[in-house]
Amino acid sequence: MGKGHDDWGLTEDELDRLEDAVEDGIIPKSEVMANRENLKKGNLLVGELIDIWSNDDDDEY
Repeated sequence: MGKGHDDWGLTEDELDRLEDAVEDGIIPKSEVMANRENLKKGNLLVGELIDIWSNDDDDEY
């Protein structure tokens, strides 16, 4: 993501998980960037965001 973990309000482990998810194609980087404030404020957890994108969404609609 190019920023220090302090800018995101995340631990290094959380930031690493996000970067790995982007690199593995699980979540688009644009989605991570769009949710930066939610992550920073604690409204959304890293695991929740990754789970949303990694789940099979065939049964949602």
